[in-house]
Amino acid sequence: MFSLLARFRVVGHSMEPFLKNGQTVLASPIPYIFLKPKVGDVAVFKYKGKTYIKRISKIKSDSCFLEGDNIKDSFDSKKIGWISRQQIIGKVVYKF
Repeated sequence: MFSLLARFRVVGHSMEPFLKNGQTVLASPIPYIFLKPKVGDVAVFKYKGKTYIKRISKIKSDSCFLEGDNIKDSFDSKKIGWISRQQIIGKVVYKF
């Protein structure tokens, strides 16, 4: 199902200080229809049926390396490897 905006709740401390545990964000696939993901974007992606929110730190061809801002407490590409663009749901466009 295509959605212009999707709401996600942050679970855990991996994106602190930018995003806090329990905070809500809105993500949209629209930015990545017109532009490629870029380093520094905060993206929502799926991995093995779970949804994660991380920052893109590296890009190569059609894959992104995503890391949490909290280096000491993050399940991210350092553990799971590169994420394909197809796994990315959208870019975080608003936090509240």
